[in-house]
Amino acid sequence: METIETGKDKVKKICEVLRSETIEPALVEAKEILDTARKNADKVLEEAKSKSAKMVADAEQEIEKRYGVFKASLNQGARQSIEWLKQEIQERLLNQNLLEMISQSTTSPQVLSDMITAVIQAVEEEGLETDLSAIIPSAIKADSVNELLGKDLLEKLKEKSVLIGSKKGGAEVKLHKEKVTIDLSDTALLELMIRYVRKDFQQYFFASK
Repeated sequence: METIETGKDKVKKICEVLRSETIEPALVEAKEILDTARKNADKVLEEAKSKSAKMVADAEQEIEKRYGVFKASLNQGARQSIEWLKQEIQERLLNQNLLEMISQSTTSPQVLSDMITAVIQAVEEEGLETDLSAIIPSAIKADSVNELLGKDLLEKLKEKSVLIGSKKGGAEVKLHKEKVTIDLSDTALLELMIRYVRKDFQQYFFASK
């Protein structure tokens, strides 16, 4: 007996063929696409997180580096400022006061006479020839110093008198044969005194409390 296939059965058969041959493969493919997309999305997200973390770390490192440079520059600037301030204080309190004191004392005819006398005596004690010239500041009259030196010492000077020079204070004595100048000018004495008193001055004013 033949089975009569109704229209309903035919429709059902067609639906099953469509489902097995079209819909189900499409669903499988769609699932695979979704799985792949999900995996790619996770990978992209991880890469993004990694890049973000690296960017943050690099930024923090750069900030730290720049802060280190800034801090070093700030410390160097502070040290230079302190050193400049020390020099200014030394120049104003020490150098200028000493120069003023020396200039005042070394423009005295008596002091100049004493200086020249001391040099002549030292030269004689060393057995050197007293072929000398003594030079004093232009602000001082030669006669005032000559008078204090006296005839015996003036005879030991090449010109039989002190000479007038360009220094503001102090004296210079030239030993012609030895080609040596003994500089007792105000500037030379200032340098000498600063050399000896600078350490005490700095300890007094700049020592850490």
